[in-house]
Amino acid sequence: MPPPKPAIEALPPSPAPAPEPEVVEEDSYSGLYAKKSGKPLQQVYGHIDRISQGEIGSLLDRYSDRFGHELDRDIIVMRKEERDDKVAEVRDSPTVQLLNQEEEEQSHLDGNTLVELNTQLTTIEDELRRLKPEYQSAKDEGDRELLRELRPMLESLMSERKLVKAVIAGEADIDELIESDDEEEYEAEVDEEEESYVAEPADESDDLFLEFVSIVDALLGSNLPEDKIEEFTKSDGFEVYRSVGSSPENSTEDDRSEFFSVVDTLLGGMPEDAIAEFVDSEEFETYRAIGAMYS
Repeated sequence: MPPPKPAIEALPPSPAPAPEPEVVEEDSYSGLYAKKSGKPLQQVYGHIDRISQGEIGSLLDRYSDRFGHELDRDIIVMRKEERDDKVAEVRDSPTVQLLNQEEEEQSHLDGNTLVELNTQLTTIEDELRRLKPEYQSAKDEGDRELLRELRPMLESLMSERKLVKAVIAGEADIDELIESDDEEEYEAEVDEEEESYVAEPADESDDLFLEFVSIVDALLGSNLPEDKIEEFTKSDGFEVYRSVGSSPENSTEDDRSEFFSVVDTLLGGMPEDAIAEFVDSEEFETYRAIGAMYS
């Protein structure tokens, strides 16, 4: 009788093939788009989705975020410089008097002036630290009125700090700082005079609003994609835009306020580079002024 055949052993299951990573061909549409724009196509679609779902802030909101990031960066740099100064002070403490004497001899400023400038710098930085939490809190709570009040103060302090440090380092002349102080005093006097009036002359306000409408038209025509413009023309806000934009000089205060709300939200969907370019332009001052009046 022949010996029994050995039982057939079950083979172990073969491993599932690993999914191959999706390769975007350079000559495909998405590949060409990424190569041309520097952004993956999906990232662009995501941006459009966020616009349609209302997740993109208004133009002034996005400016506020951008300014907040710049302020955060300046505060971080300021704190790093303070730490570096403390480390240097500990490291060089045995010769600190000698170094100060040498610096005073080589400096274009006398000792008393240097002391005054460093005191001024400390005062500015203390004020920045005090205002920063207030600014952040106002931004978190969406308090636009407080933001409009704090932002120019912070911008002025940051600019003054930069100039004082440049004068101390010998990179700027002290006359520039004196001229800057004179300009601030003049602007403060002008502000006080303006506040003494009950209201601005109507013709000046009208001229500014006419300029604002012209700026908005140019921005919409050059920075929003066709599909977004088409979508806007079918929305409720377009009737406000059409009515006020066709005859801005005859619009009421309520109409102008509603017009600003519509376009500010719409322009918040512009690409980041377009917003950065606009914020750095002279026309943005007109935009901010209208925002202060009608938002």
